[in-house]
Amino acid sequence: MRTRTVSLLLTSVFSLLSITATPVTAQTCPTNLQAFPDYGQNLMVIEWNLSVAGNTASEFQIFRGDQWIATVDGLSNTTIDDLSALTANRIHLLDYSVVTIGTATPCADMTARGTYSTGSIALFEDFENYSSDIELESVGGWAIVDENSPIEDSTWTLTNPLGRQHPPRIDGHPTRGGFIISDSDFGGATNSNPIGSGMSHDIWTPTIDCSAMDQVILHASVCAQLNDNGNAVFDIEVSTDGGTSWQNAFRRIAPTRVSTAPLARTDNADGVYQYLEVNLTRFAAGESTVRVRFRHFEPNWDWWIAVDDVLIDNICVSGGGQTTLLPTEDFSSGIPPTWQIAGLNVNSPTDSWNTEDPCDRSITANNGGVFPYLAGKAVNRLGDFFAILDSDCNPDPTEDERLITPVIDCSAQEHVYLHFDSEMMPYFSEEVEVLLSLDGGVSFIRPAVFKAPTDTSPQPDNDPLFGHFVLEEPRAAGEPEVAFLFKYTSPGNQWWWAIDNVAITAGEYATAPTGGTQFLRGDCNSDASFNIADCVFLLASLFSGGPSSDCADSCDMNDDGSGNIADAITGLGTLFSGGSPLPDPGSIACGIDPTDDGLICDPTAACP
Repeated sequence: MRTRTVSLLLTSVFSLLSITATPVTAQTCPTNLQAFPDYGQNLMVIEWNLSVAGNTASEFQIFRGDQWIATVDGLSNTTIDDLSALTANRIHLLDYSVVTIGTATPCADMTARGTYSTGSIALFEDFENYSSDIELESVGGWAIVDENSPIEDSTWTLTNPLGRQHPPRIDGHPTRGGFIISDSDFGGATNSNPIGSGMSHDIWTPTIDCSAMDQVILHASVCAQLNDNGNAVFDIEVSTDGGTSWQNAFRRIAPTRVSTAPLARTDNADGVYQYLEVNLTRFAAGESTVRVRFRHFEPNWDWWIAVDDVLIDNICVSGGGQTTLLPTEDFSSGIPPTWQIAGLNVNSPTDSWNTEDPCDRSITANNGGVFPYLAGKAVNRLGDFFAILDSDCNPDPTEDERLITPVIDCSAQEHVYLHFDSEMMPYFSEEVEVLLSLDGGVSFIRPAVFKAPTDTSPQPDNDPLFGHFVLEEPRAAGEPEVAFLFKYTSPGNQWWWAIDNVAITAGEYATAPTGGTQFLRGDCNSDASFNIADCVFLLASLFSGGPSSDCADSCDMNDDGSGNIADAITGLGTLFSGGSPLPDPGSIACGIDPTDDGLICDPTAACP
């Protein structure tokens, strides 16, 4: 372990010097294969960059999986794939490869993974068709809104003022072309938004009609870098009344925001780096005037939030499949003997994958869940037990370490899904990958299921990045010896990667999670119990100028969709007069409100 005192600026200077001293070589082979949907034409568009050094191809052969779809001449850099025959009501992961033929110098095959929804599409936006922010609003129907007169110039924009990397696709690689960004590192360098001011930078989708949809699911490529020593909040919220009121569907908070609500907790801390899926069903299903907003709340010279490829449809992948092939592994009893650990350091157990947490990263095990811990660079989301590769622990050896799941027979399965929770702390020179093996873990195939290119994005040496991943892997379907590898490669002395709750499922989509914030009915004062103090709190809020509850659903004790004296009467009756237990989810265990009543509930300590 070393003390990290060298500034990012100095590192950037040395990087620039290194780049300057490196000879420039011409691009001799085609590069940068991209696959992106055209929903209007039921197509996938496949594009690549041609070589610029005269190494001209005679032709390109394009494949989807093992299926040939087109051959084009060596001067072409695009083709299309007709997807009208794909199975309905799925998110399809499509693997494309381009074989270069006839170059004087042989070129490697190019690969790219695209996603395509055959569900009911309410909105798709890839930000490719606008020349300015004005056009994004006037033509695209988006609304860029700064709330409470923010001081920072961190307004959402297409211009990417500091040249940030694109947010990730489903496989972790950057998206293409345009995207939207709110960059506090740019906007707050001179003047910063005060904490507690309520100032925020918002962007609203166009109004969409979800009246015929029984499920409403948001998918988007997101990089939310909130700052390990900052106060920024990233919210995704839904309005069904033209933006007059909003309900929170997703929240992340910088891990050092501890003095002014909303506060960082073990259920909402950390940044985001993934193709995100958020269930909006309880807010938007059946509604005809829906808007979704991405909110950068109270950034205070922090980092940025970037969003691309916004899709709203009715397909929920996050439940995985209906059949369990590998039950959830939470590592509470260590790494099971049915798993494999392989790599350079297996003879030094804490220098490879382990569950010992050798440098005490867990905020719950080592700091009682109290924020902040380790200056915001803790394992904030995975509890006491997880598997970790900690590159920063002495003696900092070179790493090429693999944690391999048990071998699973998927020969009878058409759809296979890998589930896992990931929390990673990037530094500069590591590579984080999830890989597929079809021979029981002996070898692995590329391209990766997921890869974090941490040398370009996300921002290194900053806040941890948490993701709950459910990734369908088409290449595993029909195979008898499937295993997944979590692979960490570095020269040593980087930061860490921790994983938890690993499972494998198969089959048709499982029932979608209902979404919404978990709460205790009756716990109006958010102290994790239901008693007379909650009724007193509610009455004071209604009639004596007392504070409002963080969770209006908790105060709605009779579940009639409003907060009034009848709720206090219901609560007192349950406590002292033999009244019925409070409506679901009840006052004993946290749960989701079964009633779509429009009340807002922010996450509380009672239901982490």
